[in-house]
Amino acid sequence: MAANAVLGAAGVPMISYASTNPGLSDAVAYPNFFRVVPSDALQGPALNAVVAADGGTDVALMYMTNDYGSGFADAFTAAHGADNLCASIGYEDTTTDFTSQVQQVIDNSCGSVVLISYAADGAAIVEELSAQSFSGQIFGGDGVAEEGLCASMANVDTCAGIVATKPASATPNERSMAFAAVCGEIPDCAGGIYTAEAFDAMIIMGYAVFAGASSPEGTPLSMLIAAVGQGFVGASGVHTFGANGDVGGNGYCVGDFTVTDGTASFDCNRHADVAADGTTTIS
Repeated sequence: MAANAVLGAAGVPMISYASTNPGLSDAVAYPNFFRVVPSDALQGPALNAVVAADGGTDVALMYMTNDYGSGFADAFTAAHGADNLCASIGYEDTTTDFTSQVQQVIDNSCGSVVLISYAADGAAIVEELSAQSFSGQIFGGDGVAEEGLCASMANVDTCAGIVATKPASATPNERSMAFAAVCGEIPDCAGGIYTAEAFDAMIIMGYAVFAGASSPEGTPLSMLIAAVGQGFVGASGVHTFGANGDVGGNGYCVGDFTVTDGTASFDCNRHADVAADGTTTIS
C-alpha cells in the first residue's frame, strides 16, 4: 500500500504477487495497481468457515497490525462476528516476545486460536502457546501455510495439527507444471510461499513491456498490463484482471500440518470456494 502511494501518484503501475489487503480493491485510492492473488475479503470468510467446520470454539484472533494483518483480521472478524471472539489481540510486526499476548488467550480460557501472521512470528506464537500449555486447535492464514512455519521451532512436533488456508492452485497447465518442476529442485523456492505468483507478476509485466514496443506511442503501461492479464495462463493459475486490478482466484486450499520422523509437511486436503457474498463451501 505504501509503495502504491508513491508509484500510483507518479503514474507508475505495479503488479503485486502477495498483497492481499482488501483496501487495495479501491482503484481510486490505489490507481495503476494489479495483483495476481485474491483479496483477503475472500480469505477471511474462507478461514472462518474452516474454523466452524472443524469445531473451533471460543476463538482468539491473533494478528499483526500491518497492512496484511489488519486487513485480513477485519475480514475474518466481519465473517465471524466481533462479539463472538473470545479475544482479539493485535501486535506489531516487530514483536518477538509473545508472552503477554498468549497470556491473554490463557486468561480468557479461549478454546482455539486463529493466527494471521507470517511464518517467523507465527512459529514464535505457537511455541509460546505450547509453553503456556494451550491445548486447543490452532488455525492460520496463508502467511503460515508453509513448512517454513516449523523450521525454526525447537521441537518440530509443535506444529503438528495446525490447519491453515492459502490461495489454491488452479488446474495444472504447461507453465505451472514446468515452474513446479524447476522450483521443486531449489530448496528456497520449494519451501517458499507465493513463488509461482511472483513468477507470474514478473512475466505479465515483461509481456506488457514487450507489447509496448509494437503499440501506438504513448499507450499507458497500465493499459498493456490489463490487456495481457486477460486469461493469462500463469504458473499460479489463469489470471484475468478486473477493472480494479483484482483477480478472482481459484478458491482456497485448506491444509494440515503433519510431522513424520522429524520432518514437517503441509498438505492441502480440502478446498474452500467463496462466493462474492462470502458464502463458503468446503469440500
